[in-house]
Amino acid sequence: MNLRLPFMARLIWPASVGVAAVVALLYFAIHQPWLGATFTTGAANEVQVVDARSSSAAGPQRLLALEGEHGASITIKASDLVEEPDTFATYAEMAGFFERQTAIHSLLQQPTVRLRVLDKSGDERVVIVPVAPERPLSDLPSAFWVQLFVGLVAWLVGVWVWSLRRSDAATGLFALVSFGVLGFTFPAALYSTRELAIDGQFFRILSIMNHGGALLFGAAMIALLLRYPKPLVPAPWLYMPFVVFGSWWVADSLWLFDGPPMGSHLPTVLEMVGIVLCAALQYWRARGDPGARAVMRWFGMSILGGAGAFVLTVIAPSMMGFAPLLPQGYAFVFFLLIHVGIALGVARYRLFDLDRWAFRILFHMTAAALLLLVDVMLISWIAIGPAPAFGLALAVVVLFYLPLRDTFAGWLSGRGEPQRATWFQDLIEVALTPSDQDREQRWLALLKAVFQPLRISPGPSATAPELLAEGAALAIPAIGSLHAQRLEYAMHGRRLFSPRDVARAGELCAMLAHAMDSRIAYEQGVAEERGRITRDMHDNIGVQLLGALHSRDAARKDALIRDTLVDLREIINNSAGLGLTAGELMADLRAEIADILSNAGLTLAWNMDMVPDFPHQAVPALRSILREAVGNALRHAHASTISIALFRQGDEMVLTIEDDGRGFAADAIVPGHGLENMRARVAGLKGRIAIDPASPGTRITAHIPMEA
Repeated sequence: MNLRLPFMARLIWPASVGVAAVVALLYFAIHQPWLGATFTTGAANEVQVVDARSSSAAGPQRLLALEGEHGASITIKASDLVEEPDTFATYAEMAGFFERQTAIHSLLQQPTVRLRVLDKSGDERVVIVPVAPERPLSDLPSAFWVQLFVGLVAWLVGVWVWSLRRSDAATGLFALVSFGVLGFTFPAALYSTRELAIDGQFFRILSIMNHGGALLFGAAMIALLLRYPKPLVPAPWLYMPFVVFGSWWVADSLWLFDGPPMGSHLPTVLEMVGIVLCAALQYWRARGDPGARAVMRWFGMSILGGAGAFVLTVIAPSMMGFAPLLPQGYAFVFFLLIHVGIALGVARYRLFDLDRWAFRILFHMTAAALLLLVDVMLISWIAIGPAPAFGLALAVVVLFYLPLRDTFAGWLSGRGEPQRATWFQDLIEVALTPSDQDREQRWLALLKAVFQPLRISPGPSATAPELLAEGAALAIPAIGSLHAQRLEYAMHGRRLFSPRDVARAGELCAMLAHAMDSRIAYEQGVAEERGRITRDMHDNIGVQLLGALHSRDAARKDALIRDTLVDLREIINNSAGLGLTAGELMADLRAEIADILSNAGLTLAWNMDMVPDFPHQAVPALRSILREAVGNALRHAHASTISIALFRQGDEMVLTIEDDGRGFAADAIVPGHGLENMRARVAGLKGRIAIDPASPGTRITAHIPMEA
């Protein structure tokens, strides 16, 4: 049965290993004899002791020897204080160093020791110092805690990445890289921050562990780069770095070489060369794959940034004769930066941002390197003071490097700033293109111009632009009649899509959606205006022409035709009723309808003693309803009287048109354009209309809200 543990449960035992290592480190660091003094190397390569617990030893004094209670005496040398024993040229010198550490440590097992010192006046004297069996936790220097922090965090980051994808060989190799960091930082933290001495045999074991951790780190890095992001060799070859450098470590541990330069320094250099070569091969192999290129850029920039910072703060000052800017214990933090950077690449965390972050690190490191280089050149060649040289170097970097940085960034990353000025014009052309097919083609052309993808294909449904496949693709949502699209590999495959591209795509989609909505609203407005003109011509012009047709008086016929032309102009301009009161408008309608009915031989009963105050926007609808109802009565009702009433009922205006004609059967009515236009007019004013049989004739009742 395959038992699948929760994510946090999978982290318990690796985290427990880290906690156990911390406990062991603290145990051995505390359980060491303690004098309460600080030993340093003076200018003349002499050993000085300061801050001794005995008040008689106050102030820095030259330490000549360490003496025991039974006459044993050991002369303390500057070489006894070295942080790394592999700085010796031969194994014989290392053996002598370990023997002296054992002797000093044995002397410190006594309750008290005597420090033979030379004070500032040149007088030799002896200071008796009690030896505590344990070192206080508060006495551990900050360099100890920095190295502990680096090793523990590196291990936890490694097991976190491994827990994300335990079946992936790359994450397993990275976990070994993390274990290597833990392996060389914890032993170094113990012996490099010792007060004066630890047992020589224990010291040698710690040194072997330190070398093993360093070589494991390099071998696992080589194997990782042989595997990730592209497999460069068959899987069995991944064991080769471990076999080669593991054998080398065993030989070094057994002192089979001439000394540390061959046993530990040379394999470290070879591992660094192997890491660089594998990284270069991976970058070459990843051509055409922006995802792999992004990982390799991040790997390279992380290594360059961390190693470059270590070189600038420790190695470069030492080579130029200056004191290191940081102690080596603190400089281990830069290796943690490398480790975290590689972890992000292996975990493929925000892969689309890795190349951007990598270039930022590159440019910052380049600026720092240029600043240091120009500063050293000014001091060495022109022989000016450090402060003026630094100010002048800073001015040179600001004036010459920073203006070119953005140009270099665009050239290296393949990013060209899109021409935003042309977006609006292109989007308007897309929105106003009448054909759906042509509109789609113009939209695809705009996406190609902005993002320059390798491929565009139909995409998944999405509500907004989003990154797909860790930045390898960008989803563009459907907009109106335009289909959703999937863009793959930006800038002709030279980089991944990033959150900046998502924001840019969102801006494009929002602008296009707004332009298309505006076009649709315009087309709807045009259609509504055409419908209004059609209804008005049917309702008003038709009724007036019908009245002229029934008129037997030629002069009257001409007057009706002239009125029809006036109404036609009003319909086109949509200006009916402007500038007149409600009473004046209804008076005009009464005169018009009474004239039409009189010519047709019908009687008008007008009941509007108190005209409601209604808005002018309702005038065209009221007139159309009245004219349509009167026209229907003239054509179909064979009536003798038509009654019209307009009054206010609560929050509504009620209009009734009733004739005494022959009426109709409710189930036999066939709606025509006239009835539909009346209903549309009333619906446009948020009202309702009813057409019912009367006794006799027909009654039309329209209820229109006053706020309409």
